[in-house]
Amino acid sequence: MGWIAVAAVAALGAVTAGCVTGPSGPTADGFVGSDACQKCHQAEYRTWKDTYHAKMIRTLKDGLLKGAGENWAKDPKGTAGPTKGNIDGQAYKLEDVQLVVGSLWKQRYLVKNPATGNLQFMDKQWNSVHKQWENYGQKNDWETQCATCHATGYRLLSYDPANPAAQKVAMSEHNTGCEACHGPGAKHVQSGKGADLFNPGKASKEQASLVCGYCHVRKENYSFKTAQDHPREDQPHPVVGQTFKAGQDDWRKWYPDKMLIPGVNPAQPVSKNYPNTDLNNAFWLDEQAQKSGLHDARKHHEEYQEFIQSSHYKKNVLSCSDCHSPHAVAGKALSDPKATCEGCHGKKYDVSKIMPGTGSTAANLFVATHTFNPNQARKGGPRATSAPEYFYKK
Repeated sequence: MGWIAVAAVAALGAVTAGCVTGPSGPTADGFVGSDACQKCHQAEYRTWKDTYHAKMIRTLKDGLLKGAGENWAKDPKGTAGPTKGNIDGQAYKLEDVQLVVGSLWKQRYLVKNPATGNLQFMDKQWNSVHKQWENYGQKNDWETQCATCHATGYRLLSYDPANPAAQKVAMSEHNTGCEACHGPGAKHVQSGKGADLFNPGKASKEQASLVCGYCHVRKENYSFKTAQDHPREDQPHPVVGQTFKAGQDDWRKWYPDKMLIPGVNPAQPVSKNYPNTDLNNAFWLDEQAQKSGLHDARKHHEEYQEFIQSSHYKKNVLSCSDCHSPHAVAGKALSDPKATCEGCHGKKYDVSKIMPGTGSTAANLFVATHTFNPNQARKGGPRATSAPEYFYKK
């Protein structure tokens, strides 16, 4: 742990004692943090900072949504707001919140878990679109369930299968930073050569999409457990001390016999249901799905599993980044995903009909399907469209 700056550990100790966030210098495996990229890539950095990738995890003062702050005790429908921690059941107040998670679709709240020194979720989430409190029951430490995709350079520092509560983790930074998609940047920073960094735009469609798929996928992990000894919903690197490196690692092959990833593992088709797991009723298996062979998501975090079913992927036509811009490139503005369809298909298809909201992410709130079924018959549900407003003025 000597490679992690002491200053970074001290600064975060009051917030996340069970994990370490840094670094102020390169980690052992070459992660330098997004701020190091800003020096040479100012336009890319600035436009990335405006995306939700950069705003997934924030402090209370920086990220609390206006509606949640104004209705913390009770929403307009009379539903009470968060009052307790999901793991210990103890009472917590707004001022106890250490970090907030999300903003566009919903927002969740993290407080200390004294038993492990990590963070636990509170018992309610704020629905950003319908302006209401909803029950939320996640009973696992954030650091051992969600942080792999809520952070960059996530790694297990220690892990004992007989005592998962004692595991220690580290991450190079909160949120989806530059190196989450481009791989560790220390060598590139030193040399200035583009070849010393992974560039999804110059990679194969499969490789580029694989980077996005690491997080935009629903899975259940039996190789590593949460601190509460439950199957994880993320996929830490199989080697303790190491982390996922974009362009270098194929996470599909890490420990397939200990992972449930329908659609990704050939032995686990999306045309089958997986009861008593997090993948129960995860995809539509109805008549439309049987006829088309395209199984739309019924839950969120399944875009990759939908996309790899599509002809766009199978015919090597598109990667995720062909439609979604993580940042501006070479002076070009961020692309509008809806407009990219028209660029190839003209006005032949109505994007809202081809990509209806089928994956539930909150009560009566859905994310768009990515199977691109031209004969799509699902109407879909409401989706988030408005930019968030914040409680604390900036």
